Amino acid sequence: RFPRGAKTSKQCSLEMVTNEAELPMVSIFKQKRVKGWWPFVARDENDELEITGKVEAELHLLTAEEAEKSPAGLARNEPD
Repeated sequence: RFPRGAKTSKQCSLEMVTNEAELPMVSIFKQKRVKGWWPFVARDENDELEITGKVEAELHLLTAEEAEKSPAGLARNEPD
């Protein structure tokens, strides 16, 4: 159970955290790749949640063999 990220930064909102029961979930073990926007939240002086930032991320679940074949940073092409 992993929360599905928003498709765009504008769709990434505080409701993704407050309405967690209604948020669509994915299984990263079945899908193997998840990409989207997720909010960072913190409590303010009134103990209410507020968005402090957003992150765009792409997660790939690999087997040990796949990870050994292309280690992070080494599988990239040279910059243009």
